[in-house]
Amino acid sequence: MTRRLAPLLLALALAPPAAGEDAPAPPPELDRKPRLLKFVEATPPPALEARGEAEVILGLDVDEAGKVTKAEVLTPAGEGFDEAALEAARQFEFEPGVYQGKPVPVRITYRYRFVHRPPPPPEPAAAAVPAPPSVPFAGRVLRKGDRTPLEGIAVVLDQGTPEARTDARGHFAFEEVPVGEHQVHLRGPGIAPTDGAVRLEAGKRLETTFYVPAKERYASTVRAQRAVQETVEHTLSGEEIRRIPGTQGDTLKAVQNLPGVARAPFGGGLLAVWGSAPQDTRSYVDGVAIPTLYHFGGLRSTFNGEMVDSLAFAPGGYGAEHGRGLGGVIDVESRRPRTDAPHGFVQLDLLDGSFMVDTPLTQTLSLAVAARRSWIDAFLPLFTSADFQLSPKYWDYQADLHWRASPRDDLDFLVFGSDDQLHLVIKRPDPSDSPVADSHIYYHRAVARWLHRFAEGATVETTASTGYDVPAQFTFVEGNSPRVVDQQNLAWALRSVARVPLADWVRLDAGVDYEGTRTPVKATFPPSGPPREGDPGGGFGGAGGLVSDDYVLLSNGLAPFVGATFALFDKRLTVTPQLRLEVMSQSAYQGTPGAFTSSWAALEPRLSARFQALPWLAPKIAAGLYHQPAGPFDLSRAFGNPDLHPESAVHLVAGVDLDPTPTLHVEAEGFYKHLQDLIVRGEHVGAPLLVNDGVGRVVGAELLVRQELWHGFFGWISYTLSRSERRDHPDLAWRVFQYDQTHILTLVASQILPNGYQLGLRFRYVTGDPITPVDAAYYDSRADRYRPLYGSVYSARLGSFNQLDLRLDKTWTYDRWKLSVYLDLQNVYDRQNPEGIQYNFDYTQTKPLAGLPILPVVGIRGEL
Repeated sequence: MTRRLAPLLLALALAPPAAGEDAPAPPPELDRKPRLLKFVEATPPPALEARGEAEVILGLDVDEAGKVTKAEVLTPAGEGFDEAALEAARQFEFEPGVYQGKPVPVRITYRYRFVHRPPPPPEPAAAAVPAPPSVPFAGRVLRKGDRTPLEGIAVVLDQGTPEARTDARGHFAFEEVPVGEHQVHLRGPGIAPTDGAVRLEAGKRLETTFYVPAKERYASTVRAQRAVQETVEHTLSGEEIRRIPGTQGDTLKAVQNLPGVARAPFGGGLLAVWGSAPQDTRSYVDGVAIPTLYHFGGLRSTFNGEMVDSLAFAPGGYGAEHGRGLGGVIDVESRRPRTDAPHGFVQLDLLDGSFMVDTPLTQTLSLAVAARRSWIDAFLPLFTSADFQLSPKYWDYQADLHWRASPRDDLDFLVFGSDDQLHLVIKRPDPSDSPVADSHIYYHRAVARWLHRFAEGATVETTASTGYDVPAQFTFVEGNSPRVVDQQNLAWALRSVARVPLADWVRLDAGVDYEGTRTPVKATFPPSGPPREGDPGGGFGGAGGLVSDDYVLLSNGLAPFVGATFALFDKRLTVTPQLRLEVMSQSAYQGTPGAFTSSWAALEPRLSARFQALPWLAPKIAAGLYHQPAGPFDLSRAFGNPDLHPESAVHLVAGVDLDPTPTLHVEAEGFYKHLQDLIVRGEHVGAPLLVNDGVGRVVGAELLVRQELWHGFFGWISYTLSRSERRDHPDLAWRVFQYDQTHILTLVASQILPNGYQLGLRFRYVTGDPITPVDAAYYDSRADRYRPLYGSVYSARLGSFNQLDLRLDKTWTYDRWKLSVYLDLQNVYDRQNPEGIQYNFDYTQTKPLAGLPILPVVGIRGEL
C-alpha cells in the first residue's frame, strides 16, 4: 500500500477532435494511454459571446470499459459553463488505458475550453476569386528551458481552422496552408497559453520550433492492479523536493525529513529508522545493495539525484523482495537516459561541483553520465566550532547506457561509485591527548539489468552486479593507543523477479535474491574489540594492550521469495501474503586464530492488507519476520564469536490513509517491533566476547500531513513519537537505545513565486540523544591520566535539537536552457545544538560540543 510524498503522475487531459480542447499527457505507469473515441460538443451558454473564451477544469473517472462514471468540476468558470461542460463530458467514450496488459479505471483531469468564433461574413456576389496557393507547414513544440517535447498540444491557426496536434516527439504538420501571414495559437495541458505568428511564402515549406513555458500542473490518479508489498512506503519525486532547504538540491537527502527517521549526530548520513541501528537499514540502487547512501556528514547522497527516477523508503513492514536487515529499506530507481535530445546541467556551490550529460546516441541507444567533486574541506573550517576540526572530501560518478533492444526488451548497463575521506580532531587542552580519527571508505558497482515484457502483461526483470567496497577503513588515535580497522569487500549479486497477472483480481510475484561477498578483515583493538552500542565513552577505551586479527570471510546468501496480490470486493480490499526463505553460509580462512564455517536458514512469512473503506478512507496493516546475519567483526575469533547466529525482528504495523482533498493526504501509523537474539557483549569473565543474549522492543506512532503541489505551494508536517529500548542480558534491566529519540518533528513548506522565484523553509525539533554520564574519575599513574567512571548506560540525554533552514531560488528560463541561483541558509538563528559533551582533564568540568553554526550555501546552476 504505497503512499507518495510527491505526485508521480502528471496532469492527464485527453484531447477531443475539436478545436481548442486540450490533449492528454498519460501517466508513466500506463502501458497505453486512454484515447477519446466519442466527443460530444457542449452547447455554449450565452455568456460566451461576451467573454470570448472560458475554461472549465473537470475531474473524470473513466472505467475499464471507457465509460465516464463520474464527472465533477475542479476549477469552475461560472455563468453556465460548468453545467454545459459536465453535460457533454458525461457522454464521452474512451478507449480505456492499459496497465500491464489489462484495461484499468483511470482518474483524469480534463480541460474543456469554450472559444467564441463569430460567424463568417456573407460572401460577396462578385465572381469567384481563385484560392491562394498553399504550402506545407510543420514544426515542433518544446517546453521552454529544457526543450522537452510536448505531446498532445493543440496547434491552432488563425480562428481555429485548420488545427493539428503534436505527437510524442512534439511534432505537428499541416498538409496545405494558404501563403501569407498566420496567427499560431498553442494550447494544452501543463503549458501556459502561447501565441505566435508565421509567414508562409509560395513554393517554400516552413518548419519552425515553438518554445512554450510550463505552468502549474494538476495531479491525476491511476487506479490499477499493482503489487502492494509495503504498508508504509514513502515515494519521492524530484520535481517538488529538489528545493527543500538543507538538501542543496539533492533529491535523496529528502528521506532524512520523513517520519520514523532519527536525526544522526552532526547531521550525519546515518539512518536510524524506527528504533533500529543505522547498519540495520539497507540501501539499494536498482535492486543492488550499496554500503551507504550518503557521503560523510550527510552532506550529499552518493548517487546523483538527477539520475534518480524515484526513491521508495519503507521504514518497516516491507515485502519479501528485500531482507537481511532489521531496520528499513531505501530503494532507489535510476532514471533511464532521455531519448529526445541532449540535456544536462552544471552546478557549483560552496560544498561541491557537479555535472550531468544526458543524450541519445542512436534511435535505440541513449547515455547519461554524471560526476561530483567536493571542496567543502576548504570552506567548512570557516563555520565550524573551535572545539573540533572536520575535513571531509568526497567524489562520486555515474554512467548509464540504455538499449531499447525491442518493443518488449530494455537493457541497462550502469556503473557508479563513491569515495569519501575524512580527518576529524576533537581538540583538548593537551594536544597530545586530542582524539584523531582518519577514515577512507568507498564503493564501486557495475550493473546489468534486463526487463522483458510478455504480451499478456507479465514481466521478468533480471539484475546482475559486481563491485568492490571498502566500507570500513579508519584509524582512531587517543593518546598513544591507535585503533585500526581495514575491511574490504568483493561483492557480487543476482536478482530476478517475475510478475505474472493470473486474473483480473490476482497477480503472482516470484523471484530470487542472491548476494555474495569476499571480505578480507584486518583490525587492531583492545581485547574488548570494536565499539558497540551501549559502550560508554564511544567504546574506544579498554585496557590490556591491543589485539589484532587478520582473516578472510566468505558470505553467500540465497533467498527465493514468492507472493500474491489479491484484489477483492470490487478491488477495495487488497491482500498480499508473501514468503521468503533466507539461506546463509559464512566461512572464514587465513585467520591467525583459525578457520570456521557457519550456516543457517530461516523462513520469513510476511503479510500486508489495505481496505478502501470510503473514497477518502483506507485502513491498512502489515506484519513480517526478518533476520540479519552477523557482521565480519562479530564473527572474529579475536574479539568476536564465530558461533553467533542471526539476529531477528518481528514488525507489526497498523494505520490509516485519509484524503480530505485530491491534493491533501493524511497518513497515520502505529508500529511495534520485537527484536531478539541481538548480538551483545558477554556478561562475565570467561564467557564468549559476544553472545546472542540481547532483546529489544520499539513502540511508536507517526503522522504525515502532506500537501501536494497546489497553486504553487507544497509541503508536509511529519511527527514521530517512539520509545526504543534494549536489554543486553535476561538478568539486566531495560534501558533506552543509543538512537532513541522520543519526539521528531519536521515541517517543510515551499512556495513558487512570480518571476521565477521560489522560497522554502524547513524546521526541525528532535529530542536530545541518550548519553552515558561520567559520575567520577580516578588517576591512572601508569598512563599518567585520569580515567572516567561511568554511570548507568544512557541514563542522561543531551539537550534538544531545533533548527530553521531557509532556501531562496531564482530561475531565468530561456528558450533552450535555464539558469538558477540559490541561497540555502542552514541554522538561520544560529542555534548552538549540543552534539556531545567535552570534559576537562580530570572530568570535573563539562561543556557541550556544539554542532554546525549558521551555514550559508550559495550556488549557481545551468541546465539544458
